[in-house]
Amino acid sequence: MARTRDLVALSAILVAPLAAILVSQALPSLDAPAPSAEPLATLEPVAPAPTPVPALVEPPAPVAPVVAPAAAEPTATPVLPPAGADMGQAMLVRKDALVLDTHADLRWASGRPVIKAEASHLLATRSVRWDSLPERLRSLEDATMVVHAADGSTCVAGVDAPRLHLEQIGDVFHSMDDDGHESFEPPADKAVLRDMVKQLFAEEDDLLLLARQRAADGRSCEGLWARRADLPPATVFGRRGASEAAALKTEVTAVVRAQPEFTGLAGEYAEYLAPMDTERRAELPSWDEFFAANLRTIAWHEIGGARQLVSVELQLVDRMACSDEFGGSLALLLERRDGKLVRLDQPGWLGLTALMDLEGDGVLEAVTDDGFETVLRTHGPDGDEFRDAYSVPYVGCPC
Repeated sequence: MARTRDLVALSAILVAPLAAILVSQALPSLDAPAPSAEPLATLEPVAPAPTPVPALVEPPAPVAPVVAPAAAEPTATPVLPPAGADMGQAMLVRKDALVLDTHADLRWASGRPVIKAEASHLLATRSVRWDSLPERLRSLEDATMVVHAADGSTCVAGVDAPRLHLEQIGDVFHSMDDDGHESFEPPADKAVLRDMVKQLFAEEDDLLLLARQRAADGRSCEGLWARRADLPPATVFGRRGASEAAALKTEVTAVVRAQPEFTGLAGEYAEYLAPMDTERRAELPSWDEFFAANLRTIAWHEIGGARQLVSVELQLVDRMACSDEFGGSLALLLERRDGKLVRLDQPGWLGLTALMDLEGDGVLEAVTDDGFETVLRTHGPDGDEFRDAYSVPYVGCPC
């Protein structure tokens, strides 16, 4: 019996390590985080106190703790993805609708067109299902957006069902009968109108994909651009009133006159006048008169911050399309530092309607509108500009 007990004990000694090895191979390490339904890269980095880190709107319950950087390493400000690298970083808004895509594919549409036709204006839409869209766009289904207006005010809205948007203005329905009588009215025959719209949908390569935005109370939410609410807030500058810009004009004038672009534009204006005869030249303003009459300044203040910017535009105001009027221009961005206005080391924009810094890198982004085209101007990590734009096509001659 003693020998039997010895054999049993010896067996236990030999088997125990083998069992431990088998268990360690079969079970995951308790120190490793379990797989998550969302990649960890989408979580906001956790920084040591006291630096606050913006949180996602509805963060998922973590299945394992995210380990903060070692205390010996300096805490870095979270790096935001480039504006053009992630859907929803910044998107154009048309009235109360989010612009999901500016070159939509007709194959995304379903159902018959809904048509609104009147003299000089055609609007047609077709419904779109989220599951018919590319994955990059489907990620915006049920997204919450922060919509920004020019003055920096915001509203928070959900994204409704998408739709294809076809719109034209001008001589859309121009026709002439056998007697030479012109008409700009839409065709009275609804079948003819439907065939016309069907053909336009098939031919246009700049169809818009829009989705109406509605606030929690059901009201529409209008602005110039929008950003996903689960992203860290961007630095936004609100447009101030005209009276503040007028008060800055004398100070701005001195800064602008010192810039090389001012000298270059003055030379262009002199070249524009040179071929004209004396009588024609006398009808036009001198360079100083042109400068004083056409200089436009806008004051911008950082929302929730202390920075003050001034945008400067110089070009002939209300220049007629297709005319031989002077077409030169300049655009600058200035900032108040230590009580003085100084020039920022980046280009300005004509038709500036919104101003922001999306990545927190000090390089500004913008929305511009020249009366024909609305453009979102962002940039990548290498400084290359990304450009997303829409316009309402004008049928006929705009001159």
